[in-house]
Amino acid sequence: MVAKCKRCGVSNSEIYLAHSNLSLCPDCFMLLTERKVKHAIETYRMLSKDDRLGVAVSGGKDSSSLAYMLNNLFRKVDMTLIYIDLGAPEYSKHCLEKVKLLSKMLERELVVYSLEEELGLTIGDFKGTVYGGKICSACGAIKRYLFNKIAYDLGLTKIATGHNLDDTVEAIFNFYIEGNVKSLVRLKPYLPKTHPKIVPKIKPLIGLTDMECQLYAEYRGLPVRALECQFSRGSRSARRKELLNIITERIPNFKHTFINSHFKRLLPILESAAREQGETAIYDCPVCGMPTSIEGAPCHFCKIIGMVKNKPFTAPVFSPYVKRSLH
Repeated sequence: MVAKCKRCGVSNSEIYLAHSNLSLCPDCFMLLTERKVKHAIETYRMLSKDDRLGVAVSGGKDSSSLAYMLNNLFRKVDMTLIYIDLGAPEYSKHCLEKVKLLSKMLERELVVYSLEEELGLTIGDFKGTVYGGKICSACGAIKRYLFNKIAYDLGLTKIATGHNLDDTVEAIFNFYIEGNVKSLVRLKPYLPKTHPKIVPKIKPLIGLTDMECQLYAEYRGLPVRALECQFSRGSRSARRKELLNIITERIPNFKHTFINSHFKRLLPILESAAREQGETAIYDCPVCGMPTSIEGAPCHFCKIIGMVKNKPFTAPVFSPYVKRSLH
């Protein structure tokens, strides 16, 4: 006999959430998933009705689910999708196709930034630099800079990213291993403005697991990439996630307990210690004019772009962003 959904008691259950011991039908699963996201947004006061929101999309399950849920839950909020094309062979074009389909589905505008068209290089060019063995680090740094830069240029007031529970637990776990207090303090569901040119970041999927995002995207029929980035295979991040998944097999609610303990008990202690050390000064990059932590030195983005060009990097000339109405 097929078990019934524990929430509605009518439909057959198809999904089992081990961390909460819940068997759900697809409809109840999607409803509860959206409620979790809305709860996170309200708890951390991530959004207001006057916000102009930029959603960082990649064509993956997380960012696609995020954009869909935000569109469903906050229809009146001004929302723009932003995609960064890093020029990974086949992969980037494939992802762009999925993002365009998502934009049409949601009837939201899409801004596409091509690293190759704007700066004459691709993510593959970093193989010949010190980032050769850690392309993902270069990718992350480039995307963080560009999402912020584009949002700032467009006058957006918030940037939403698809970082979920698994991503966040992995990052916290790694920072604890490294003893990286500064990054631990900055890793929050809502990161407010700390400089006039830094757009606040929000992570509405902070309470959803990888599996929940995957299932949500499947049941909603969202356009999601089928290819894996050739540069991410065997990354340290992926290996750490595997380790955490092994623990979760034995302790189903491990990740939820871990992140709750961090945010409620340990983060306040770390923040207090960070305040005693004083605020980190933020300066303007002498190359591009965006924020940097070292006075008189280029920001991280300008440094790594200069590595590829093998010469001092001059200020990037950003062509006017074109909002492409795809609906």
